[in-house]
Amino acid sequence: MFPAFIPSNPSEVSLHCFSSIMKAKAIKLYDNGLIANGDKGYRSVLGTQGVTEGSYYYEVTILNPSSESLNIPSNPIPPSAPMLEPLLTTSNMLYLETHDTISIHFNSAHTRIGFATAQTDLELPIGADSYSYSYRDLDGGVFHEGYINEYADSYGYNDIIGCLIRLQPQKPKIRGVIEEGPVVSEGSEIHYFKNGEHMGCAFSNIYEGCYYPAVGLYQYARVEINMTPNLLYPKILKQYNAKPFFNNHKYF
Repeated sequence: MFPAFIPSNPSEVSLHCFSSIMKAKAIKLYDNGLIANGDKGYRSVLGTQGVTEGSYYYEVTILNPSSESLNIPSNPIPPSAPMLEPLLTTSNMLYLETHDTISIHFNSAHTRIGFATAQTDLELPIGADSYSYSYRDLDGGVFHEGYINEYADSYGYNDIIGCLIRLQPQKPKIRGVIEEGPVVSEGSEIHYFKNGEHMGCAFSNIYEGCYYPAVGLYQYARVEINMTPNLLYPKILKQYNAKPFFNNHKYF
């Protein structure tokens, strides 16, 4: 029998936020780990609590993109000129690197939200490999193993995306038998909700594993995670017989 919760790291066993361990280095965390901010290309971050079986739900609020953490100075030169971006070296000396303004334009920020195991590549967007599944803001498609399929509406700033995973008990492992490749968990599903509205089943018969809340961020995308019972749409828990990603045995 597998434990219901597996923390991202022993040091984060009591935390319910983005993991400071299981994240790409480029992603920055704020507000005690509740807010994640991207930086340039797609990078990903996982939540602190993973689950192996049962139905669990969390929410992500899409915030306005921000580069405040980079301390980009006011630029007196014309808008058509390259923007100056500060880079700090290990010797703590300030250097400037030029970038085309389009490359850091806030409208180019994007997110991919869903679930992933600890084996996923955090230097790629969630859904780029066989260890992760995501819902894309740009076109409302769903993304897994590098393939995009049509799914639902797109989403953007101020939207709240609910993510529900339903995992079947893992199959007993036969001693001495090594399985090649991922094992399908028949009956397992992933569902998404946009501002409380059910978008439908996005994935079915997903692979077995311990799944964490997972977000991929592009450019300066910024999101806030809610893994607690104090959800904006708590009725979903009752409607779908689900629990929050909240590792507190007293709560259950």
